[in-house]
Amino acid sequence: MLGAKYVRSRLGRVGSRQPLLNRLDISDRTLKWLFLLPSVAILAFLAIYPFIQGIWMSFHEWPLAADTRTWVGLANYEALLNSDRFQGSARATVIFTGVSVTLELVLGVALALYLRSLSSNWRPIFRTVFILPMVMTPIATGLMWRLLLNGQIGVVNWMIINFLGMTPPSWTSSATVAMATVIMIDIWQWTPLIVMIVYAGLLSIPETMYEAARVDGAPRLAVFRHITLPQIKYMIGIAVVFRLMRSFRSFDIIWLVTNGGPGTATEILNIYLYRIAFVNLRGGEAAALGIILLVVTIGITMGIIRGLGMQ
Repeated sequence: MLGAKYVRSRLGRVGSRQPLLNRLDISDRTLKWLFLLPSVAILAFLAIYPFIQGIWMSFHEWPLAADTRTWVGLANYEALLNSDRFQGSARATVIFTGVSVTLELVLGVALALYLRSLSSNWRPIFRTVFILPMVMTPIATGLMWRLLLNGQIGVVNWMIINFLGMTPPSWTSSATVAMATVIMIDIWQWTPLIVMIVYAGLLSIPETMYEAARVDGAPRLAVFRHITLPQIKYMIGIAVVFRLMRSFRSFDIIWLVTNGGPGTATEILNIYLYRIAFVNLRGGEAAALGIILLVVTIGITMGIIRGLGMQ
């Protein structure tokens, strides 16, 4: 009996109308921070600390092959910005990112519009086909295209010779063709991402808006310009931001297909950073280049967000 009375008394206290937080003397704001504390600690350990460490490292001459470091201030940044190799890699990055993301955006919007126009029976099939390149890992994609474009056993060269009667180009020997090759592969793999994002935006547009446009006799171009484009501009902005961030960090496909060559024709900044860090073993200079890449990416991203009024 005594035990039952004790249990009932405890349940009565828990079930009372007095808020539990007041009894524990913990405010809502404090409790929220307590719940967030584990996630913040993990984020600080995995992201914030390495970021601060990278900034500190960029101000030092830090040979990775030796346990020595020397404070040099902004000398690493100055050496990079005045380097012809850095400037060439920056140009390659601008060309690769600008051309690939632009073409992916145009193709992605066009394919998303086409996908929306299909009947409900065909949409699942085409969605599956569109998404297949994106779900492949970059390493598998690079190895696959390296075999497809091989001059001796590649299927692409065989099809060009037998079906088109043309001499296939040397995909990785010419600077211009090599850059076009890696851009083509990037477009093949990442256009589906823009298709899916823009397609989701198209599904959110009320059908009544298109019905009103058809009643008024508006041409398709006017409908796209005045109805579709304003309704999906935020989705396009999100897709472009995702692609820019991913494009600046491209490494696997370019490294596997061209190894940054011929020469340094396809050596974008991320590959240049790899060579500085793990070939030349200059840790401080590699950290400085990583910070430069981060600042440029954040600046472009914020510019797009502000330009679209998404802030």
